[in-house]
Amino acid sequence: MSRHAQENLASILLLAVFAGVIVLCQDFGARARMIPLPLAIFGIVLTLIQLVWHNFGSTEELQMDMISVHVPDVAAGEAPVAPIEKAPWWREFVAYGMIGILLALIFVTGVIPAAFLFTAGYFLVTRYCSWWRSLLYAAMLTASLYLLFVVALQMQPYHGLLAPLFP
Repeated sequence: MSRHAQENLASILLLAVFAGVIVLCQDFGARARMIPLPLAIFGIVLTLIQLVWHNFGSTEELQMDMISVHVPDVAAGEAPVAPIEKAPWWREFVAYGMIGILLALIFVTGVIPAAFLFTAGYFLVTRYCSWWRSLLYAAMLTASLYLLFVVALQMQPYHGLLAPLFP
């Protein structure tokens, strides 16, 4: 079976899974289908776009095989390349620390304030962007989370341990 046929078959199977989710969602109540139904519809749309693009699009610029590994030719006189060193232990510690900070922020302040504080703090500490841009990105993320979950899906977010202090 050619790679093209395999990709089409995988896309068709994915469409069948999304269609199955839509059929199963019909037995749910209105609130219970608020998340899986839009996700399945979005998945079907994206899969159909991928199918159309794959079958009718230009393939001249898509001639890349992500699975194949290209090994450079090594001349007989060259020394082998040194093995890749393992990342320092502190990077892993920092990653776990960031996850711990996010969980603590959610537990103490709630989901919406934690998203703002963590996003702004991450961009500021890593110096990914300036302070005003960090605050802008954090505000945009927080607003989108609020609009999606609180306004559109009418879900009540967790307010954290500090919620009783602010009436």
